[in-house]
Amino acid sequence: MSEDARVPDGAGSGMRASASLSDLAYARLEEAIVTLSLRPGAALTEAQMIDLVGVGRTPVREALIRLAQQGLVEILPRKGVVVTAIDAIDVMAALDAREVLERLIASEAARRAGPAERSAILAKARAMREAAQADDVNAYMRLDKELDGLIATGARSPYASRAVEPLQALIRRAWYYFDRQIDLVPAANHHVALAQALVAGEPAAAAEASDALMRHLRAGLMAALRRD
Repeated sequence: MSEDARVPDGAGSGMRASASLSDLAYARLEEAIVTLSLRPGAALTEAQMIDLVGVGRTPVREALIRLAQQGLVEILPRKGVVVTAIDAIDVMAALDAREVLERLIASEAARRAGPAERSAILAKARAMREAAQADDVNAYMRLDKELDGLIATGARSPYASRAVEPLQALIRRAWYYFDRQIDLVPAANHHVALAQALVAGEPAAAAEASDALMRHLRAGLMAALRRD
């Protein structure tokens, strides 16, 4: 590599810092949208978004582009951002796609995750169950997202993991929107069963546990739609 092609001293750390701030902005905005702190249809300016997440303009813009790609916001040039509406048909279509991807990720994680990863997955699922038993909805949902990340890492399947991430966010937001808090403990038990199959290194059992979790989510959302 020539001298001119090298990254200048400090540039690498600067790029990492920028990416870190962008990830922070994304995480904070996504949680606010998923948990309905930012309601569907809410319109915000860029300045309001910056105040909300507490980082600069560039990381916020990068986070908003990512959220727009995932269908959680719509960016209106020179006007601001609108949080997208929740559509029941979109939710069920997302579940159809998510079911296929989750089955793949679960079975691959059962094959490929290392011992430390398996322990972390089981511990996270048990923490979800504890949060459910304490009726701590927000802690449960944060742990749910963290568990998804651990399983994705263990699966070593980056394309499937990237594809499923926006679907997971969409379903979490629908879960809040349709008031599924009554479902905490049963859903947590499904997550523990999935984690146990992963820890045991049984791909077929992990795939079935994933399917059972998706069926449970689908039944709960369908019940909520019929109620509404």
